[in-house]
Amino acid sequence: MIANYHTHTRWCRHATGEIEDYIQEAVRKGLRAVAITEHVPHSQNFDPRRMQWEEFPAYNAELDRLIEKYQDQIHVIKGFECEYYPFSLENYKMFRDQYGYKLLILGHHTNKDRTADNFARKGEAEMKQYADEVIEGLRTGLFTFLAHPDVPFCGYTGSADFALEQMGRIFAVCEELGIPVEINANGYRDKRAYPDRRVWELSRQYKLTWLINSDAHEVAHLCDEAGVGGTEAFARELGIPVTEWFDW
Repeated sequence: MIANYHTHTRWCRHATGEIEDYIQEAVRKGLRAVAITEHVPHSQNFDPRRMQWEEFPAYNAELDRLIEKYQDQIHVIKGFECEYYPFSLENYKMFRDQYGYKLLILGHHTNKDRTADNFARKGEAEMKQYADEVIEGLRTGLFTFLAHPDVPFCGYTGSADFALEQMGRIFAVCEELGIPVEINANGYRDKRAYPDRRVWELSRQYKLTWLINSDAHEVAHLCDEAGVGGTEAFARELGIPVTEWFDW
């Protein structure tokens, strides 16, 4: 790994470590770039396990200070991980255009109406809804890449063939729009239902750009062998040509 484009810190409220701890670890491990990508704050503050709206000014000031401090050692990128919430798209644009959060990750953990958790138990209707909403989000043109597209395999009880059909719909749009897809090392590290081997075998049928990200929530996980190294081996085994560097 020479760059990690998906990193969380204590500011997201369910990770540990200061922003500077992650930057210093990235420098120690010889990374050329690291993106700090907290879950985007919302003015409604509807999730206590995410950064709160009023915390953003202090967070942004700290991140800007550290970008300047380490500018001669590593490229630090400002980003946010976002669900596809139509009611929040203007705020996403505001963070991008006014504050420089140019890397907006689509990580669709909850459906767009905030009525269902995509980690929860689900059947075919929920799997299709997830695919429909991810595709709708991708077509907004706001998002830089798609994180853990196979996250709804957590708790899925329906037909595997149906689920793979929905993943194929997503990959077809990623191919059409040239949007990279992430194989997520945090899921691999924690032995979750993703990355799902069947999904990534399927992905090879499409002309995609693949990347591996740590999705670190602890400093020690930024470039770890158990997570990142294991995911890299997983991709090699499947013959997936992972891209390591992007000009973001």
